[in-house]
Amino acid sequence: MQEGRSNDSELSFHRMVEKDYQHLFPGLISRSRYHRRRKDLMGIQREILRPSVDRLRTEAAWLIVDSTPITIAESPRWKSARMSMWAAEAGYSPSKRQFFLGFRLHALVSNTGAICDFVLSPANVGERRVAEHLLDVESDREKLRPVLADNGYCGDRLANLFGRKGGQLWHALRRSQPPDSERETLKEEIALRAWHRGKRARIESVFGSLSDQFQMEETRARSVWGAMTRVVAKLLAYMIGYRINQALGRQQTALKSLYR
Repeated sequence: MQEGRSNDSELSFHRMVEKDYQHLFPGLISRSRYHRRRKDLMGIQREILRPSVDRLRTEAAWLIVDSTPITIAESPRWKSARMSMWAAEAGYSPSKRQFFLGFRLHALVSNTGAICDFVLSPANVGERRVAEHLLDVESDREKLRPVLADNGYCGDRLANLFGRKGGQLWHALRRSQPPDSERETLKEEIALRAWHRGKRARIESVFGSLSDQFQMEETRARSVWGAMTRVVAKLLAYMIGYRINQALGRQQTALKSLYR
C-alpha cells in the first residue's frame, strides 16, 4: 500500500497509518521495526510475486524486453553513496542523456502490461548480457512467444541463441541501418518500423507507471538489501493492482485510481 500510494518515505507512511488506520492495526509496530520487518520479508514478497508472474506469462500473446535505470545517487554524491551501496555502478541513461550511479531493472513485459520476468543488475552491466539470461529462461518454456526489443538488442547472436529453441526475437533496426531493398520496399520497411514501435510502447507505459506512481527510479534506499527490498515491493504492488483490476474487469494498468 505504501508503494501504491507513491509514498516513498517509511516514516511518513507509518505516521499516516498511525493517524488514520489505527483501528485496523491496534498493535501497530514501531517505525524502526516496520523498516526491519520489510527487509526480513523481502524473500516472502518475491515468492508471492512469482505465481502471478508465471501465470500471466502463459496468457501473453507476445513479450517485450527492455530496461530502466534506478538511480541511487547523483554525481556529487557518488563517493559517499558507494560506501554503503557496494553493488551500485555508474551507467548511462540514453533517455535522460546523463550518467547515474545505481542499478538497472531489466524486465519482460506482456502485451497487456503484466511484468513476466525481471532482473536487477548494476548499471554498468550491458542490456544484451542480461537479455541473454532472460531469453535463456524464456526458451525453457513449453510455449514460446515472440519477444520484441529495441535497437539496443539488435544483432544475430541474441536472435540465434533464442532461435535455436524455436523462439523469435524481433528487434528494431537502427536508424542508420538502411532498409533491406531486396526483401521489402522502403514504404513497407517504414510501416514495419512504425508497427514495431507501437507494440513496444506498452513497456514504455509500464516503466512510466513504475517511475511516476511507484517511484521506481529513486528508491531512497541506503543499502543493497534495502534497494532490493524496495524494488521487489514496488513490483509486487504493481502486480497486485494489475490482478485486482483484472478480476474487477477494469483496465489492468489503471492503477492510480485503485490505490487512492
